[in-house]
Order: sequence, then C-alpha cells, then structure tokens
Amino acid sequence: MGTETDSKQPPTLGFVFKWLGIMLGLAALTVVVVGLFLPRQWEVELSVEIEASPAEIHALVADVEQWERWMFEGQAGQAGQAGQAGQGLEVEASGQGEGASVRWSGGGSRGEMILVEADPATGIAWDGKIESDEVNNHGSIRYRDLGDGTVEVTLHDTGELPAVFGGYFVPVMNSGLYQHFRGALDRLETVAEAG
Repeated sequence: MGTETDSKQPPTLGFVFKWLGIMLGLAALTVVVVGLFLPRQWEVELSVEIEASPAEIHALVADVEQWERWMFEGQAGQAGQAGQAGQGLEVEASGQGEGASVRWSGGGSRGEMILVEADPATGIAWDGKIESDEVNNHGSIRYRDLGDGTVEVTLHDTGELPAVFGGYFVPVMNSGLYQHFRGALDRLETVAEAG
C-alpha cells in the first residue's frame, strides 16, 4: 500500500524544468509556424493635390538631394552628405534622375533607394532595400496634371519583409510608412507651392 503515498509525492525540480522547457519549445515552434504563414507584404498609397506645375514638382522629387526639404525634414542632416539630427537618422543622398540614390540608417531603420525611372511628365520610380541587403521594395511618385494649375501627386510604396518574423511587423510597417509618407507629401505640397 506504499504506492499510494509514493504517487502523491510533489514533482521534482527536474520534472518541472523538463515540462517548462517542453512548453516553451512548443510556444516558440508555434510562433515560427504561424510566422511562416502570415502575409509579409506591406503596401501604402496616398495622394495630394498640389498647386504647381509638374516641372516644379519634378525638380523636388527627382533630385534626391532636395528630399531633405520634404521627405526627411526634421529627421536628417544635410542631404548630399551623412548627417545626424532628429531621432539620430543618418541620411546620404546623391544624384538626380535615374540612378540617384538615398541611404539611411538610425532611428531603428536602415535602407537604400535607387531611382530606376525619372520622367518629368509622369514621375519617378525606385527599387529599395528596406531592412534588407536585397531589393525588397518598389515605389513610385506619379504626377497627374488636373489641367487647372493643380497636379495630383500619388505615392505608392510596396515591399516584403523577411520570412518567419516579418509578418508580425507588417501592421507596424504599414502604419509607420503611412504616417511618414503623409507628412512627406504635406511638406512637398508646402515646398512646391512656395516656389
């Protein structure tokens, strides 16, 4: 009858750690498996109407050295050279038109964008490496002349985050990019309309 007493013994510390390890392993496996099936693509599109000519807008958009005035204002130092300001963001911008590039790091972000298209009538397009060493981002800023001295400017940005954990950050990426680009287009409107 000593078996009843033996079966009521408290679990040993080793037994508890063993089950704790199994539970943590299963939780980690669940996070990885779910992450593999989450969508990893982000996409942001927004527009603004600017009272300026397409040429005036293009002069600010196709010359990446002008981006400090509207795209990165308050976040980076002097365009055309590495600088620090705002949240510790370092930006290096060089060139105009196709082949121009912008690189940044700091503030919890790093990336590079290279213009692959620059048409004064229709706008620009870029390929980017966002939080990656491989191209994982494509974007554009398009102009549509509304014929009354106003141009509709539409920014479209899309890309894919790395596998496994990237899907968990898509909502944050969409929200952050939307806020950043909304501010950028508002500043572009102000700068372009000021001439």
